[in-house]
This record gives sequence, C-alpha cells and structure tokens, in this order.
Amino acid sequence: MLKEIETFLLAQRMDVVGVADAAEWGSPVVECRPAEILKDCKRIIVFGKEISHPIYITQRHAHDLYGHIAQNYYQTMDAAAIEVASMLTRKGYPSVPLGAYLPLLMREGKYWGIVSLKHAAVRAGLGAMGRNTLLVNEKFGNRLRFGGILTSAPLPAGKPLEKSYCPDDCRTCADVCPVQALDGRGGINQYKCLRRSTSHPLLSTAFLSQWFRTSGFINNYFELVTGTLGARYSYGCCACLVNCPHFKKGISRSVAAKDE
Repeated sequence: MLKEIETFLLAQRMDVVGVADAAEWGSPVVECRPAEILKDCKRIIVFGKEISHPIYITQRHAHDLYGHIAQNYYQTMDAAAIEVASMLTRKGYPSVPLGAYLPLLMREGKYWGIVSLKHAAVRAGLGAMGRNTLLVNEKFGNRLRFGGILTSAPLPAGKPLEKSYCPDDCRTCADVCPVQALDGRGGINQYKCLRRSTSHPLLSTAFLSQWFRTSGFINNYFELVTGTLGARYSYGCCACLVNCPHFKKGISRSVAAKDE
C-alpha cells in the first residue's frame, strides 16, 4: 500500500515522500495532535516538493515570484493529499488530508498549523530542523514545501535522523535576519518574523493578537481574516533561507558557480 502511495505522489511531481508515527505527538496545543483530529490516527503521510533556487534570487521581483509559486504549490499539494486520503479511505482506512498552508489556527496569540508538517517530516526521517526553523533535507536543502495526510492505516513509519545538518558554530541565519527574529539556537520570535517576511493590508492588524492572547473572539477573527481575504499575501523577506549554507544543496556545480 505504501508503494502505491509513493508511486502516485511521485507521479504528481513530488520530490520526497515519508511516513511519520503519529503516536505521542507532543504539540503544546492539544487540538493540533493527530489523534485529537482523526480517531485512531496511526500515521502521518508527508510529502514535499522543491521550489527551485532561481525563483528566490531573481534580480527583480524575487519575493513576488516566490509568493506566487508558493501559493500554487499549496494548491497542487492539497489536491494530491485529497486524492491519497480518498484512496486510503476507500480501502477501509479513514484518512484526512492536511492543508499545505490553510487552515491556520491562532492560539495564545500565535499562528499554528493544524498539524505541523515540518515536524512530521522530521519524524518521517525526511530531514532535520535547522536553526532557522526550516526543515533541511540532504538533497534539497531548505527549499521543500510540504503537504500531508492523517491516516489510520498502519503503514511502515520512518525514523528521525540522529544528526543535525547545522554546524555547531553556524549562526548565519540569526546574523542575516534583518529584524533579529532568530536566536541562533532554533528559536524564533514569530511576530518579528511575520512583520518582515509577509505583507497584507488586513493581516497587519493580526499583530494586535499578541496583546490579546486569551481572547477567543480575537483568535476567531484573525483565523477568519487569514483564511479568506488574507489568504493571498506577499512575501517580503527570505534572508534566513537564501543565506543558509544548505540553500544550494542539489544544485549542479556549474549552476552554483554562476550564482557566486
């Protein structure tokens, strides 16, 4: 069954496919734990697609082009997740597709994905979390975007890697961050990052949530704005991504030399 899933996803031009064990999921937000969403959830199928490096570093309009491509990737991955979830459900294993981007929850003044696909990818052995909070894959570096499926199917699960790809003395991401949102140890100030990295006239008001962390009304309001009128936002910063030593992984030497 796993082979059938992998074959389908690779035919959809996905670059990596893995399976994470859903047991003992440690999200601090209880409702973001797989078993709280799908009863008897056993596994998270997670798959990723590379955004090629030239898109990030065009001489002009890099952020606009990257934002447009990312939004289209989300739709492609959502469609693939829906098909896989339907296939497994028809086989007798209830399954639920996870949105690659939406929906987003706001809890305690911060945005949360319903299930963290980056952490699922780590559990599946597809890479390790970098100090810039982006997943680093051995072949594709930090350029993967992810989709996923919760499933009750007892698929063979991968195992987390027993290594980090970040050198002990590397602080590149923290040093290049224009708003000092990264601490160089894997921590991030979400408000500082989002103010710089995303732009939308409605989403700017979402930062008021940091002062109303316990307000259910505020949470619901910003979830509504983010998921509807605010869904098409623009990017303003990729500094930690493009300056990371792993950004050029998977690029041929001749192409990398031309960029330098």
